[in-house]
Amino acid sequence: MVPVPVLCRVKIYISLLLILLFIGSCKKVKEYFHDPETEPLRQAIITSAAIGYSASVAMSVMSGEHPQYVVSTGDCSDYPCTFLIYIDINNENPLLFSDGNVGQIVIAGLMADEDAAILTILLSDIHIATQEFTLLSVHTIPVIRDEDKIIAVYSEMDINIGADSDTLLNLDLSQKEIDTEVSRVDRERPSDLYVAVDQNVWFIDIDQNNTYGYFNDDIYSVTGGGQIVEVIGASGGIIHQAMLNVELDAGCHLNPVSGYALIKNTSVEERRIPELGTAVFGFHSHCDGQADVEVATGVYLRANGRSLDLGLGD
Repeated sequence: MVPVPVLCRVKIYISLLLILLFIGSCKKVKEYFHDPETEPLRQAIITSAAIGYSASVAMSVMSGEHPQYVVSTGDCSDYPCTFLIYIDINNENPLLFSDGNVGQIVIAGLMADEDAAILTILLSDIHIATQEFTLLSVHTIPVIRDEDKIIAVYSEMDINIGADSDTLLNLDLSQKEIDTEVSRVDRERPSDLYVAVDQNVWFIDIDQNNTYGYFNDDIYSVTGGGQIVEVIGASGGIIHQAMLNVELDAGCHLNPVSGYALIKNTSVEERRIPELGTAVFGFHSHCDGQADVEVATGVYLRANGRSLDLGLGD
């Protein structure tokens, strides 16, 4: 027969072990649930702002405007025609979400007709970066003028995050290639975040506010989804993002001022608890660098109702 004091000690040890296991399990559960990754949103916002600005300048110049800090070359008396545009970025002529950058944007363009262009954008000495990538150039972006707005379209294949090259400025396209590029603007745009996240296309609508030679009052509206570059989430998941009518206003350098975004965790790793979650963000007009988590599920559950910092002012 086991002595009573020994049984008591055994029970105490078992109780302590169970408490430790419980605490350890709670810690694992706490570590499993985490905030939605905002890095993919930063990538899409910064990239869209740079493309929207470049498209706005290019279409204004090719319509006869002569904005300050811009030099252009090329004769477009007949179509198709090619041109070069040099834009000085400085404190007086800043790039949205890229405060403090001083450098130059070089745009090589091909005008298909008076309302349609194909652009290659090269960033020179301008550091447009997030944690995961540094945007160096964007190539063969179709841009059209549609009544009172400009529309630009890009996808992952258009983004260059490797070594830049002057060869990107050589736009030598056949008529078939020109038609194919311009037709990308006619793709059906998503009207639902959950549809957009599985696509790989981004639409930027540019409202020039009737000031065609001045760009600090332009408003960009971004809709689309997919990935700019692959981002691995906090728990090893692959992160995709989508945006719906996300408005970027030059009056706020810290966050979009309206619209919605989605982050989707699509991990396929085998875990005791499947690594999967979605978070829907709502943007607001307060220029505070925050985004509101409207709905969060799965690994992002604890973020429901919270506001998260986008890190755009870093």
